[in-house]
Amino acid sequence: MSVLIGHPTGTPFSHHAALSYHETGQLAAYCLAWMPSAETLGALKAVAPLRPMAERLGRRRFEPLAGAPLLQGRLGEWRRLLLRAAGRGGEATVRAANEWVARTLRRECRRAAVSAVHAYEDCALLPFEQAKRLGKACIYDLPIGYFEAWERIAPQLSAQYADWMIPASSFRFASPEQKREELALADLVLAPSGFVADSARETFPDKRVALAPFGVDLAAWPFHERRAPAGVMTFLFAGQCSVRKGAPLLLRAWQAAELADARLLLAGSWGLAEAKKRQLPANCEWLGPLSQEGLRAVYRDTDVFVLPTNFEGSPLVIGEALACGLPVLTTQGRGADSILDEESSRTVPPDNLDALIEALRWFAGNRDRIPAMSRAARANAERWPWQRYRASVAAAVKDLI
Repeated sequence: MSVLIGHPTGTPFSHHAALSYHETGQLAAYCLAWMPSAETLGALKAVAPLRPMAERLGRRRFEPLAGAPLLQGRLGEWRRLLLRAAGRGGEATVRAANEWVARTLRRECRRAAVSAVHAYEDCALLPFEQAKRLGKACIYDLPIGYFEAWERIAPQLSAQYADWMIPASSFRFASPEQKREELALADLVLAPSGFVADSARETFPDKRVALAPFGVDLAAWPFHERRAPAGVMTFLFAGQCSVRKGAPLLLRAWQAAELADARLLLAGSWGLAEAKKRQLPANCEWLGPLSQEGLRAVYRDTDVFVLPTNFEGSPLVIGEALACGLPVLTTQGRGADSILDEESSRTVPPDNLDALIEALRWFAGNRDRIPAMSRAARANAERWPWQRYRASVAAAVKDLI
């Protein structure tokens, strides 16, 4: 018997979930928009204007699945890529990708050999309904906290940071009713952190939930041991600059902390009011979105990674930063602290300005502790290889398939 799994774009965690089935001979097919071949990526890199696209698409290539059964929607994905390149992407392209995966999983679920469907939020309803009609298991992968938990937090944050917000869109990738139906149909929920597991149980207290913490590719994120900063100390934020990720709080804390010989770098797309981009505090720079190679280069020149997020699942960037040897400053109890330890990190309460100011000042005043924290960061990351995640997935689903 085998598992049918699908994700709209393909992510490291969905790649490794599919690989967990492929390794045991239980993968019926992995459905995703497009996994470019090595030859395609090479051709794109050979054309100078297309190199940035090739770098972004390179993250979709996952060599261990090169020989696995794949279901791809190349034409639709090329159309979405061209729309985004023309500035016409947005929410509609995300919805189109979700709908394609959902329809494909529903159709392929009819295969006699398929015993379970593994799907993600906003793509699960159609295949789960079909699976239930056919007596097959439904595995719901929830990489971030359940939406109802966010909707309890969001209004307060929106009011508190009203001047940072961009105009809200009424569009939803899926309706609240669809999201509830997806979770209701699930036989098993996979959660990367206790925060995500608890958020699902708040709506469905009796739902079966299994923890499968995300891993980190240790080879892709090489260790660079830090020395005690003698000159300018660099803090790095990586992720979308948004209220959910805690960027406004960080910028307020940075300005209030008034650190000497320190700078703050922001890597990621800008999801806040444009005026705020022009009003960054002193010694703060927005780098924009970076490729994997670009982010590796920034990690090498950074002393501390900071992500005071308000709502997560288990951010992959934290594992990447740890692997590169970066001490981490993040938020308690919102999913971001799930793989941390006291030797390599400090955590603060969510949306707590005073605590974040104090923590920034602590790092600036304890530069001599950076080398030991750097070594501890890499040692911690080494405890979370992706093999561990795949083993967790396999153990959680074994009685369903």
